[in-house]
Amino acid sequence: MESLYNRELSWLSFNRRVMQEAEDPSVPLMQRLRFLGIHANNNDEFIKVRFANLIRLTQSSEAKNTVLSGGYKPHELLCLVDREVRTAQQTFTEVYKQILDEMANEAIHVLDETMLNEEQRQFCRDYFLDVVSPGIVPLLLRKTQQIPFLPDTEIYHAVCMESGDSRKTLFAILRIPVSKACPRFVQLPSSAGTHNIMFLDDIIRICLDDIFFIFNYKRIRAFTFKLVRDASLNLDDDPYKSFLEKMEEGLEQRVRGRLVRFIYDQEMPTDLLRTLVSKLKLKQIALEPGRSYHMMRDLMTFPVVRPDLEEKHALALHHPHLAPFSSIFRKIDNRDILLVFPYQNFNHVIDFLREAAISPKVKSIHITLYRLAPDSKIVTALVSAAQNGKEVSAYVELLARFSEQHNASVINTLQEAGVQIIYSSSTLKIHCKIILVQYNEHKHANKNYVYIGTGNFNEDSAQLFSDIGLMTANASFADDARSIFKFLNNMHHRFSCKKFLVSPYNLRKSLNKFISSEIDAAKKGKKSYIWIKCNTLTDEKISRLLYKASQHGVQVRLIVRGACCVRPQVPGLSENIWAISIVDHYLEHARLMFFGSKGDETVYISSADLMTRNLDRRVEVAAPVLDKHLREELRYFFETQWADNVKARNLAFPEENGYLSAVSAAPVRAQTALYGFYANRVHKADL
Repeated sequence: MESLYNRELSWLSFNRRVMQEAEDPSVPLMQRLRFLGIHANNNDEFIKVRFANLIRLTQSSEAKNTVLSGGYKPHELLCLVDREVRTAQQTFTEVYKQILDEMANEAIHVLDETMLNEEQRQFCRDYFLDVVSPGIVPLLLRKTQQIPFLPDTEIYHAVCMESGDSRKTLFAILRIPVSKACPRFVQLPSSAGTHNIMFLDDIIRICLDDIFFIFNYKRIRAFTFKLVRDASLNLDDDPYKSFLEKMEEGLEQRVRGRLVRFIYDQEMPTDLLRTLVSKLKLKQIALEPGRSYHMMRDLMTFPVVRPDLEEKHALALHHPHLAPFSSIFRKIDNRDILLVFPYQNFNHVIDFLREAAISPKVKSIHITLYRLAPDSKIVTALVSAAQNGKEVSAYVELLARFSEQHNASVINTLQEAGVQIIYSSSTLKIHCKIILVQYNEHKHANKNYVYIGTGNFNEDSAQLFSDIGLMTANASFADDARSIFKFLNNMHHRFSCKKFLVSPYNLRKSLNKFISSEIDAAKKGKKSYIWIKCNTLTDEKISRLLYKASQHGVQVRLIVRGACCVRPQVPGLSENIWAISIVDHYLEHARLMFFGSKGDETVYISSADLMTRNLDRRVEVAAPVLDKHLREELRYFFETQWADNVKARNLAFPEENGYLSAVSAAPVRAQTALYGFYANRVHKADL
């Protein structure tokens, strides 16, 4: 058996864990439907990125000599992944049908065009006329005419108009115009206690005669299809273009990326399918027959019609040491503040920036930006700071995948306010999450404040992502943050850090040193352990070093939400490695590392996953947690997750994704337990 598990197959195993949440009858019914939407969204991104990369690799000259993790040849892995993706789609269809049946038992019905009464049918016609029809632009398919470019961000109807003579059959394409004003799901008139919902796709089907009224036909039908394109972003090397120009051109190329998947209604007539395949120049591997509805990630936006069947959102708690309408800086002067989202409120970070924006003593603010909320309060605070005369610098990652367009628009807003924008390098992404506030305490003395986190400066995702942030006035942290920002200003600048571990410079080297130190301690018979929590663990060198640690008796615990190439509990290889994955209501996103051989634990929070790209090709920062009480808090956080026997899966058998359920032990659902822990701290502080 190959010692490392394949990254792509491990990721697909993770998405099966998401599907398990959709299948789990203990999860609220409508939340199960939303997990199906998450699964579909994950699957689309996997095909756009990982699957597309595999296709490119199989077509390269290096394919014959390449061996991928798990010991697979590219062609072999491509076939295996393709089969897994298709199997997952079949499971999706079965689970979706099951959930629809359970929704019907709760008087929530998803109707199609054949199931309407006369009142509902008239409602659909009126809705189409008032809301939908302005966005309808039919495209006729003619033999001698090339098909225009079709973006993969849309859903389409392939329309067949049959006259009885196959030679006179007409084909057309309609884009289904989904938008905020024209949502995918429409609520229909319903009797009391009943909720009837309809796909926009079906409303258009009802009104096909109104769209194609000028043509003569005996029967008209519409069959949904969608496209998935390669999402790679290639930038040219023209020295006379700005990086922003190159990025915008690269986005246009991505939109027009080659097709890697064509998913269509399996009831589509053969002649219509053949026409689309010919005009889109599809290869056989790109074809995937499916059901009547595609782009099912929209299930995440299914209307809330029965709040009692939804997952209840617990209110984010205030930190017990951060009272409303009081100075955060003064609190940080006295102690480091650890924030744990979404249990605690992300508004504390926004308030940190707002105080910096209006404080007369603040001289400058430096921040790294990777992914932001659509109407970002972080951006508003930075604009306010610039307008108040602060020197504000934002280090923006333009190549944050699928957020590039939004980040480009954010740049315009910040620049108009006078914020200095520093772009990332095209070869070195800025993925760290740091804020540095430079503060004039006295006439000749400066005091600096630092925030460093594991997650993005995004108040929307902070309500659903489990992340950790640290606020501190530690002088060494401030010096390190200043050195990093100087480097980001000039990537030829040489720098060193006192406390921070920074990739691509010393983070990998430091991790090697920490793991080796645990190995040395184990050889001497001393207590040694490594605990790691991350999203992804796929770096081969780190994985093999963890195997070495295990073989020398180091106790290794891994909590990995997504892909994990380490195989735990393999005799002779990894008997001292245990690994779990937690998939639950909140998305586990925090990165934590514990090393235990030096008496007091060494604990780091980090922006980096243990992936080769994060350790070698991105600017990432790991920061030590120096306060003993905060280290104890993080130990409790990790141990609570390790004790989970409700939502934790055993990664020793990734193909099975078996739950870690202890028959004799009381049930522990880590996310529920952690919310209770932080709520109790607030309660005690308020007494």
